[in-house]
Amino acid sequence: MKKVIYLGLAATLFIFLSGCAQDGMMKQGSMNGGMTMKDGMGMEMMDTNGDGMISKDEFIKHHEMMYDKMKKNSNGMVSVKDMQMMMMDEMMKK
Repeated sequence: MKKVIYLGLAATLFIFLSGCAQDGMMKQGSMNGGMTMKDGMGMEMMDTNGDGMISKDEFIKHHEMMYDKMKKNSNGMVSVKDMQMMMMDEMMKK
């Protein structure tokens, strides 16, 4: 079960970062098209202690919270399609 959670977290992160990278490259005013904490991508939500750094613990807790909020099937699994839709919804809010 732990492997499934980590796989889900990895997939979430990949989808999130892929979308953010594309969004960051399209933003006007971004000199190099890269991502920063100031690009408004919600990464500051992970920085719970406000030190400008994201620890592994902060990262894992944030993504576990995201996973807990997702729609799951009867086996407690999240479909890739549902995960992608959730990530798109998050990106549209920004």
